Amino acid sequence: MLPLVGDGLEEDKNSKKVRHRSGQVIRLLLDAERTEQGYRRAQVVVGPSRTEQAYVAVVVALTCDKMKRPDSTIQLFELIRSHNAKEATPKELHDAIAKDPHLKGANLFDSFQVSHLYTLLRYFRPELDHANEDERIVLLKRAIGYINEYLEASQRLTAFLQYGQAGAYEGLATKQVTKAAQQVRAAELRELVRTDQGTPLPYAKIGRLLGEKPKPGQAPRSYDRRIKGMVDDGKEILKQALGEQGYRDYMESKRAEIEHWQTLSEDEQREIQLAENFGSSPADIYTTLDARA
Repeated sequence: MLPLVGDGLEEDKNSKKVRHRSGQVIRLLLDAERTEQGYRRAQVVVGPSRTEQAYVAVVVALTCDKMKRPDSTIQLFELIRSHNAKEATPKELHDAIAKDPHLKGANLFDSFQVSHLYTLLRYFRPELDHANEDERIVLLKRAIGYINEYLEASQRLTAFLQYGQAGAYEGLATKQVTKAAQQVRAAELRELVRTDQGTPLPYAKIGRLLGEKPKPGQAPRSYDRRIKGMVDDGKEILKQALGEQGYRDYMESKRAEIEHWQTLSEDEQREIQLAENFGSSPADIYTTLDARA
């Protein structure tokens, strides 16, 4: 995805980037509007073009999620970059991460997202690799703040376009709709997960796994009925999507997946999870940033 940004924002014979003596980058459009004298004048464009805004928006929307811990995430990103420069092994990097108290709570996925952000920043600021480390960290941190704001606004707009209604209500997804993910998860837990005795998970256990707390003073039986309702709603969603036979086939495939997963070692499970989350093996993930440095 990221090479597309560079390709889409390349200069051509009529569009040139120039660094003003103030240090800011401006763009010259050489064949702009025609003047009274009859020639098409050069137009100076200050600030990002619409094309640049569009490509940045696409990259952010497709490669970034909201990042909650920018400080530790950026520190992890910097650590990965430095270890790649030293050609450290994945195990050496893993050990360094585990020993650094500042990286507590840092998320590898978030740090991988920072690599996309770093590529964007470096496109607009080719000197970024040679910038002071403190300055680079501040720029990344501020960029993450803007990305979080953009993602929130974009999600709200998209939700409004999908669910918006006239009237005082904002038109975003209702509480009932936002429960759909938990309802499907509840149905899967009831169908697929078993107790040590081989029986389906109790509704109360499912509720705890989903973070659904009993209401103040709610009796256990009432709480069970509430979670059972979520399970039933989740089954209805899956059956509506797959049909009765498709629903049974889906659950059978998931049971087989669970059985296979239990035959794997923890290292094998971890490698599969990393590959599925990032589309790369752990070794590839640890060396990707080196290719971008």
